Amino acid sequence: MSGNDYRIAVVDRTLDLLEILGNRSAPLGVSELAREIGATKSAVFRLLVNLERRGYVVRDANSGKYQLGGELIRLGQRALESSDLRSRARPVLEALHLRFNETVNLAVFDQDHVTYVDMIESDQGLRMTARVGSTDAMHSTALGKATLGFLPAAEQERILAGPLDRRTERTITDPSHLRAELSLIRKLGFAEDRGENEPGARCFGSPIFDHQGLVIAAISVSSPESRANDERAQRIAMAVRDAAANITQRLGGIWPLDPGSVPSSTAGDSTHEEERVEQRSAT
Repeated sequence: MSGNDYRIAVVDRTLDLLEILGNRSAPLGVSELAREIGATKSAVFRLLVNLERRGYVVRDANSGKYQLGGELIRLGQRALESSDLRSRARPVLEALHLRFNETVNLAVFDQDHVTYVDMIESDQGLRMTARVGSTDAMHSTALGKATLGFLPAAEQERILAGPLDRRTERTITDPSHLRAELSLIRKLGFAEDRGENEPGARCFGSPIFDHQGLVIAAISVSSPESRANDERAQRIAMAVRDAAANITQRLGGIWPLDPGSVPSSTAGDSTHEEERVEQRSAT
């Protein structure tokens, strides 16, 4: 089946409009755009109204002409950040995966959820269901809670206002309960999801910060609860927090937690042979 079989005319026309506006230095009117893409003025106007509503184009009140909007700048910046984030974080993800042989995740904050931008899956059984490009909830995942705990208060309250969907019987859906947990997360520097997003899974996540000390992403290690007793879970949590601090440093970011609270071991070390073979030797 060729790519043409999946073409959707209205999507093509919408993208044509954005590309035309992006290639012109001056705003364009409805008539000009209609001629450019070979569509009626009414059809183009409907597309522009919807693009304007979403912030992808802006309309000049005096001339009535259109130009690209700020939402495209935000998405473009996010694409650049994600690309840089992935390349700088990848060695740290690989070290975590090598150490514990569990699934390692990297996700960015995007309005009201987290989006997975990189992942190294465990080669053991019982893998997690998330995939690169998929999204997950803020309130029920270790990645989301680690991010949520360090968001500005207004943004945090917007998300806590809900809806906080119940993903499993362990999902925290009470905002007061969640606020208390977020307070603890800010002290510890990591979050835990113990069967709150997927039954039987145990995950630890820690936030990543930019040069202004703002949280932009998070890293996590996911494991079935059967492979994460409390002793091993503590080692994973500490390693994840170290890894987040390491990635923050690689990005030129500011780690806002007390340096004295960060464990001295680092996820990127090559000296943890017993951890690296722990699961392999058990099989």
